[in-house]
Amino acid sequence: MTDIIFTIRVGVSVDDSERLLNRIRALPGVELAAPVKRNSSSDSLKRIHFARLNQESTVPDCLSAIGKMPEVEQVTIPARRGLRSRS
Repeated sequence: MTDIIFTIRVGVSVDDSERLLNRIRALPGVELAAPVKRNSSSDSLKRIHFARLNQESTVPDCLSAIGKMPEVEQVTIPARRGLRSRS
């Protein structure tokens, strides 16, 4: 499972953001798309969202498709933190 973090451009309306999330959810391999911080008073944090991909998804294709959407400002795969190697 892989997460993709994306930022919605400033000035995109709430309705347009919802339509964007629905389009992202409809991409093959996307299990979930939602805001990172749903109840934030920070406008910057409200723009940050994530898409969770399933095992069968093609990460580069999803990353590219989301990045090409005009409402999206930036798209990244976050670095993994706290992973321990198995002995």
